[in-house]
Amino acid sequence: MNIDAMLRQYQAEGYVLIPGALNAEEVRALQATTDRIAAQAHGLAEEGPIFDFEAAHTPQAPLVQRIKKPHRVDPLYFSLARHPAIFELVQRLCGQNMRLSHSKINMKAARAGSSLEWHQDWAFAPHSNMSTCVASVMIDDVTVENGAMQVLPGSHLGPLLEHHDPQLGFVGAVDLAAQQVDVSNAVSLVGRAGTVSLHHPMTLHGSGPNHSGQQRRILFLEYAASDAYPLFYDVDWDEYNSRLLTGPATSAVRTESNVIKLPFPSRAGSSIYKAQAHARARYFDKATPA
Repeated sequence: MNIDAMLRQYQAEGYVLIPGALNAEEVRALQATTDRIAAQAHGLAEEGPIFDFEAAHTPQAPLVQRIKKPHRVDPLYFSLARHPAIFELVQRLCGQNMRLSHSKINMKAARAGSSLEWHQDWAFAPHSNMSTCVASVMIDDVTVENGAMQVLPGSHLGPLLEHHDPQLGFVGAVDLAAQQVDVSNAVSLVGRAGTVSLHHPMTLHGSGPNHSGQQRRILFLEYAASDAYPLFYDVDWDEYNSRLLTGPATSAVRTESNVIKLPFPSRAGSSIYKAQAHARARYFDKATPA
């Protein structure tokens, strides 16, 4: 699929899959770097600035749930944000001058990796305009059984769904039944390591637990136009500009008329896993594996 076809699919369906975006050597380097960082969790009892852990984690048998802000941990991840197989399409979608808004690696350990309930990223990360998108880089082979991300095609054209609970505040998950959302047409984004998907900030997505004997790790590179200002956190100006990928630093902010509901109040800080732990309606935790 050429870049024009990928652009059309993204605009129509809210996502696109790019098989073989990374070559074999790049995949090996990504896996080795991630292995090395994850190994540093051995002996740690508590979460810190780099790791979030699964509930069953122990210092002797680590179960890393997330590597936080990996672009700060190793330069490889920041360099991947400019990978031509990804970044050219990102610029076509969001503009020439771009910033790495955020990064993370969500880890689903074999037979232990947790689900993520259905949500839209815009509920977590509203900006002054919607020139944002997320690239998901498959570090391992991704299958339905090991917890592939699922997307609902066309959902980016619909409304911002409710991610708040009336009593509990922001829980970062959509109650599908209460909001009459049908996900029967959801698509599982599966592929070999090195496959990349891009999705729109309004695309409804989620992923089931890892029922397999193979780990599933995905690097998420979140992009924003340089004039898309985050509305959900204060910025350190020097650090903010250190994440520019193209274009000069600017204090100009472009605004659009978008529906915005801030991810507050929250009992869980910035962790989607901890926010969703308060959600009363579950989908993936009671769904049977395919």
